[in-house]
Amino acid sequence: MLMIESENIPVQETLMSDSKTVLILGGGVGGLVTANTLRKLLPKEDRVVVIDREKNHLFQPSLLWVMIGDRRPEKISRPLARLNRKGIEFVCGEIEKINPEEKTVSVSGQTLQGDALVISLGAELAPAAIPGLAESGQTFYTLKGAEAIREELARFKGGPIVILTATPMYKCPAAPYEAAMLIEYDCRRRGLRQKTQIDLYSAEPAPMGTAGPEVSAAVRQMVENRGIQYHPNHQVTRVDPKIRRLSFADGTSADYNLLFYVPPHHPPQVVREAALVGETGWVSVNRQNLETGFKNVYA
Repeated sequence: MLMIESENIPVQETLMSDSKTVLILGGGVGGLVTANTLRKLLPKEDRVVVIDREKNHLFQPSLLWVMIGDRRPEKISRPLARLNRKGIEFVCGEIEKINPEEKTVSVSGQTLQGDALVISLGAELAPAAIPGLAESGQTFYTLKGAEAIREELARFKGGPIVILTATPMYKCPAAPYEAAMLIEYDCRRRGLRQKTQIDLYSAEPAPMGTAGPEVSAAVRQMVENRGIQYHPNHQVTRVDPKIRRLSFADGTSADYNLLFYVPPHHPPQVVREAALVGETGWVSVNRQNLETGFKNVYA
């Protein structure tokens, strides 16, 4: 179903105008920052439209606090329809097709036309890419996973906990390190720290490498100062949920009672089908203005 949450005006009428229209695909942090910035910069008659399949924006950085019970889901979610108060139109619907040459988007069976497109759909999480991973643990990258981790920690009485990055490339590179420290804090405040071993296995060679060697070393020190064992360059190849064992590409393995992970990331299928993905496996953009290979299409 397609809904435009803007004073009940039909979508066909609302999206037809002589003014310029920017279609922003995705109501996450990137999409919202873009929409708010463009609304301030563009003339009033130009239209800024945000499209998302969800009615609510979920502030994902706070999922880690939901994970340890220090935030409630309703406190980190806001209706995207509130954008209308700022002169930003919100369309709720499933993005089914993107045509970057014509700058059109198919949303729940209807076609919307823009003068410019901004692709801000994020990444699809693909835990199934690692055999056994989805069946063996929980991810703190989704609300469902964060709530499941909260429940598992509430029942936890001690033993080995593993935090895992399944691949070297993922959004929010600080998240697994913050997650490990928050889990350590949660075990400590519940009097379980002496009964708990916490290990962080990362597929990357160091924490937050893109931030530079000094920041990377500081993050590692923060983690290890809390008694968390850090194991870089460990690429997981499979997980056995029956015996609770991780196997890595270098032939080593690790056992766990609880497993919390960052899953592999893929570009959304609708982005791949639009020929927006380059040789890197992701959308390539001009670093100066974030434009893709298609004119007036940004990502």
